Amino acid sequence: MRLQLSLVLVGLGFALTACQNQQLTSSDSEANNPFKYTKRSAVCKVTPIVKEKDGSWKTTMAVRSDDGQCEFVVKDSDSSGSFASFGMTIAPENGKTFLYNYDNRTYVRYTPTMAYAGADKFTASLIGKDGVKRTSLLVDVTVDNTGVQVAKPVVATAPVSSSKASSKKAKTTRKKTTRRSTAKKK
Repeated sequence: MRLQLSLVLVGLGFALTACQNQQLTSSDSEANNPFKYTKRSAVCKVTPIVKEKDGSWKTTMAVRSDDGQCEFVVKDSDSSGSFASFGMTIAPENGKTFLYNYDNRTYVRYTPTMAYAGADKFTASLIGKDGVKRTSLLVDVTVDNTGVQVAKPVVATAPVSSSKASSKKAKTTRKKTTRRSTAKKK
């Protein structure tokens, strides 16, 4: 009876171990993304991309300036995959952007300046697989700094020496001299 119970527990342990190993080796591309290590902002909302009359794309983003990033994926409409290349046409004034390709997707990431509140915008130029077609992507950003606190820097001061030590030093370095008058006596 004890032997059967022991075998059942050992078998259950192996089954659980196999399940755990199967989850660890799953091919979840987002978990393997080398750029997913960064902190995500507490607020990150991106509206669906809209195609404008001139062929450019436009979207809006709401993000908090809590030292976190907000990102979204864009796909080449011709190939339904990543863009062949990209670049910044207009860089943001109050933050930074990072565009990269991973797992057949193009990611657009924005990180606002810490504790900034207000509007920002940037424009990316997305180049299709053919190398010729370019799509302009305008992102209007609203940055919120609710609850964000920035530590004030500590100003280091020079150590103050005691007045006794400085007066002793002054006394020991002074040399007594007598003044002699060069004026003639009458």
